[in-house]
Amino acid sequence: MIATEEPIRVARVIKPHGLDGGVVVEMLGGSPERLAPGSRVRLDGVDRTVEEAHAAGRGVLCRLSGVSDLNAATAICGKYLEVDPTDLRPLPEGEHFDFQLVGLRVLDGSGRTVGELVEVEPYPAHDVYLLRLGSRELRVPAVRAAITDIDLRAGTMTVADPYLEEWVDAV
Repeated sequence: MIATEEPIRVARVIKPHGLDGGVVVEMLGGSPERLAPGSRVRLDGVDRTVEEAHAAGRGVLCRLSGVSDLNAATAICGKYLEVDPTDLRPLPEGEHFDFQLVGLRVLDGSGRTVGELVEVEPYPAHDVYLLRLGSRELRVPAVRAAITDIDLRAGTMTVADPYLEEWVDAV
C-alpha cells in the first residue's frame, strides 16, 4: 500500500563527475537498477531521463538529460531525484518503503503508544529506526527481534519491550 501522491525521493546528487555533466548520486534505499538508462526521474520539478548509469563505489555515476556540463552538474548537487509513487516497484509481503514508515506511532509490547518513528537510517548490515519517545530519542535496529509488527493501515509499529529500554541504543 502506497499512501502518498507526493513524489518519492529515490536518490540524492552528491557531486559532479567529469566535465560533461556526469554526477554521482547516493541511492536512498532500493537498488541502483532503479536508475537504469531510459528510466524517468524528476529533478526540481522537471522530468529527466537517465541517459547512463553504473555503480561507482558506494554511489551511482549517472548522466541525466538536460545536464550537459560541469556548471549544470554542480548546480544540482544536494538535490533529489524523485519518482511518482505509481512508478515504484511492488514490494514483497512484509517489506515497506522508508517513506511509509516515517511517522508511524510506536507501540510497546502491551500496545501502548510510546512514541513515533522519525527517521530511517541506512547502515550496511540493516537499517536503524530513530524513535522519538517523549523527550528522548532511541535508535532501534530494524530486525525481527526488535520490530515485532508493522501495520501501515493502523499507522503503527510495535517494538519489543527490551529494545525500548533507555540503555539500549543501536548505534
